[in-house]
Amino acid sequence: MARRASDNSTVARFEIARANQERVLAESALRGERVVSLVRIALVVLVALSQAVIARVSGELLPKDPPRLAAMLIYTVFAIVVALVLHRQTPNPRRAMWMPVNSTLMDCGFFGFMAWRIISITGDFTPQMLAASCAVVIAFSVARYSWLHAVMSTGMASVTFVLVSWKAGDFSFSKVSFVLGCYIALGLLIGWTNTAVGSMFLGLRRRDNLSRFLPRQVVERVLQTGDGTLEPVQREVTILFSDIRDFTTLSESLPPRAVLGLLDDYFGHMGQIVMGHGGIVNKFLGDGMLACWGVPDGDANHAAHAMQAALDMRKKLEELNAWRVQQGEPALRIGIGLHTGVVAAGMLGGAEQHEYTVIGDAVNLASRVEGLTKALGVDILVSESTWRAGEGRFQGARMSEERVKGRKEAVVVYSLKGRAPAANTEPEPRMQRAAAPSP
Repeated sequence: MARRASDNSTVARFEIARANQERVLAESALRGERVVSLVRIALVVLVALSQAVIARVSGELLPKDPPRLAAMLIYTVFAIVVALVLHRQTPNPRRAMWMPVNSTLMDCGFFGFMAWRIISITGDFTPQMLAASCAVVIAFSVARYSWLHAVMSTGMASVTFVLVSWKAGDFSFSKVSFVLGCYIALGLLIGWTNTAVGSMFLGLRRRDNLSRFLPRQVVERVLQTGDGTLEPVQREVTILFSDIRDFTTLSESLPPRAVLGLLDDYFGHMGQIVMGHGGIVNKFLGDGMLACWGVPDGDANHAAHAMQAALDMRKKLEELNAWRVQQGEPALRIGIGLHTGVVAAGMLGGAEQHEYTVIGDAVNLASRVEGLTKALGVDILVSESTWRAGEGRFQGARMSEERVKGRKEAVVVYSLKGRAPAANTEPEPRMQRAAAPSP
């Protein structure tokens, strides 16, 4: 059976999501590898100082050994080239997975060769220096693409130490097992840190993306329970439409940058109010805003929360206008319309661009109710279904029955004035409220 287009779109979204996660990890790994490359250069400088300057001052300078000098030169060139290449690279998951293999082989090979040459020259084996250098190689894996790199570097460092110890004739099961035990412990810690940092980075990116269209409380639930929370549902919700009156005339007198600044400030405050009452800001439509309550998280008091949000938006506008008047700017006027009805809610759009949205007659009617605010001379209107769902918690007045475009039946609308005296406490939403910021 052929898949439906919506199923194909969903599969494509998940594939893109996985690709994005891989890219995020590749970006983090590239930054980590760049830091490692700089540390490697610093390590080369320190090795040169310890084996030349400090050894000469302390009287421990080793005889000249061309192979050691050649190895030092090759490793120095390698360190510089890697740093330059990484600086110009772009994130790539496949490269992030395989490039550390070559680097780790080179690191272990260099430190193992240097230790072997010292044994060849002096006949003495200094396990402390080799153990410390191999531990640094393990530590290089802390910010790499996968925890498997920590496993790989731990294995390579362990093999290097065992081989050099055996070559030096200083192999002891008790001593070697102790060092390898320390390497395993360090590798486990580095691997866990690698995984934890990667998961945290992905979580922050995912939380940031979800927060663009969902309230913080719902984002936390999606992160905990998975994307199933965003699957399509049909549910009764309350829709809020708001619009700045005469905005076209106002915007004609302002430069584009000032218009964007005004809208950014206005929507920032109003969006916080919506999310603070458990709603979601669905989208901005020019100078208009569409918000809804009841999805994706169910809310039995969605109508009351939406009505209280509308009242708080009115109050916030008064505060904003007081500030604007002080700045010599014209006051803003808005219209707000609310309607309660059944909608379909879910992710909509193609694989490349999609959003969580609500669709249905209730959305259209909420827009029509908002449009009536100007004709009736009020700033907040609610439909009869929303008024009844408010359960007597609010004060207002029945305005009229109005004919609206697209509907045969007249729509009964009520003005919203404030809280009812007996309902001085708003029912708490299922999600913790977030206070709206002051202007």
